[in-house]
Amino acid sequence: MSTSSGIRIPAESGADASDPARRMAQTFPRLTDEQVARTRCFGQVEDLRAGTALFRRGDRSADFFLVLHGSIEIYHEAPDGACQVITVHGPHQFTGELDLFNDRKSLVNGRMGEDGQVVRLHRPQFRRLLAAEPDIYETVMRALILRRLGLIQHGQATVLVAGPPTTADTLRVLHFLERNGYPVAVVDPAGGPAAREVLTRYGLDGRRSWPVVVYRPDRFLENPTNRELAQQLGLAEDLDPIAVYDLAVVGAGPAGLAAAVYAASEGLRTVVLEAEAPGGQAGTSSMIENYLGFPLGVSGQALAGRAQVQAQKFGARIVLPRLVVGLDCERRPYTITLEDGDRVRARTVVVATGARYRRLDLPGLDRFEGNGIHYAATLMEAGLCENEEVAVLGGANSAGQAAVFLSRHARRVQMLIRGPGLSETMSRYLQDRIEATDRILVHPHTELTGLEGDEHLTGVRWADNRTGTEESRSLANVFLMLGATPNTDWLQGCLETDHRHFIRVGADVTDHRMRTDGAPPSGLETSLPGVFAVGDVRAGSVKRVASAVGEGSVVVAAVHRALATDGP
Repeated sequence: MSTSSGIRIPAESGADASDPARRMAQTFPRLTDEQVARTRCFGQVEDLRAGTALFRRGDRSADFFLVLHGSIEIYHEAPDGACQVITVHGPHQFTGELDLFNDRKSLVNGRMGEDGQVVRLHRPQFRRLLAAEPDIYETVMRALILRRLGLIQHGQATVLVAGPPTTADTLRVLHFLERNGYPVAVVDPAGGPAAREVLTRYGLDGRRSWPVVVYRPDRFLENPTNRELAQQLGLAEDLDPIAVYDLAVVGAGPAGLAAAVYAASEGLRTVVLEAEAPGGQAGTSSMIENYLGFPLGVSGQALAGRAQVQAQKFGARIVLPRLVVGLDCERRPYTITLEDGDRVRARTVVVATGARYRRLDLPGLDRFEGNGIHYAATLMEAGLCENEEVAVLGGANSAGQAAVFLSRHARRVQMLIRGPGLSETMSRYLQDRIEATDRILVHPHTELTGLEGDEHLTGVRWADNRTGTEESRSLANVFLMLGATPNTDWLQGCLETDHRHFIRVGADVTDHRMRTDGAPPSGLETSLPGVFAVGDVRAGSVKRVASAVGEGSVVVAAVHRALATDGP
């Protein structure tokens, strides 16, 4: 939540039933004597003295420790250099959180709190333990997920983001960190005495190029790019320049993550390349209520986060933020070129780059993107709209989900659709929600015609597309969720697409010139042998999360066949 000073602080531990502090037995469990005995078989027993450093914030590939005797303190350093203990692990408890499944930098420090004995497991040993002992795996996995959630909710092991909360670059940085599950504390420089005190403590009381990201007591970045931020915080992982992967998945939306989970679980050496964060367009959805198995609904970000951990558990590498800019169609293994010039080689490729919302051709749109024009409706955007009037453009499910979600925060949601109504483009359950609330007002046959404001959006104009009658409205936030434009520019004509640039697969492929094997493409295979397209980027796809996940899982069988015919 935010105080009047502009400082965002975590909710009190008793305010939320999902708070890990109310699930202490699951967040910090104790293994049984029998489970401890089994775990010992996978690692090495060590006697350590109090104060011995086990890992430090910024370390990669930290080990897993199980306490036999004594204790381990988990702590982080405050801006003044003081150590703040987050938790203490006692006998039969263990260290770690989600970074155990990847090569990111550790968020916290660990040291022996008193003389004791531990079992140390290096990463390969830790993975073997989880694979061999399902009951231990369940206990450990649940704890690691809850611990990361606890760090985020309680503002522990954070980086500080200081900047005006409504500017495009501040929102960009916050979006990037939030969607990648990184704990953040936020200060608005104009937030009053309390905010100024925080800025002074961090040495940010002079004029800066906002936002400023403080990642150590004496280190900060001024308005960093996402790539710079990922490198400094350790979110980015290095690529092996000589590796040849069995499968490279381009895009970490639901389809790409599903392909990674199934491919890695079946023993394929798998790498996922993602430009920003796991989840794709679905990751920006506040609530998905028609996804099988989640009767209460699930946010796109939560679904993507679980899928990411699942893929990494099986050994898939998820590398971000790495923008793919090209695919060499001429030879196998295929070579994928990244924006920074790095290359990835893979025997097969799954294109899962999805689609993005269509941009409007309106004067000033570029200036207001991030400054009042949004393409996502998450809690972050909702916080900008409290008790205000907002507009949502679009008539499909994504627009409906955004309107319903925002109506819980905004005073009024103006929903603009070009067509005559919602019945042909939106699921019935969302129509019912919209019709049941007086906080959403639907405007059929209506299009946005103008944007007003200087640095930030202050007003809009819209018109009836039958009569031309125009109306002006003072509001500061507009959510554009209009149709889908495929993310296929990077292919540069390498694969056959339809007239809208979606990738053709299977029987829809008409250009067989690249298929030197003479065999027609399989169901999800493109015009290039061993290259597949799944999810929203595929021509004729059903724009649903469940459909994308299904295609991502099904395509792995075709990947196996392609690898078999390609040879060793």
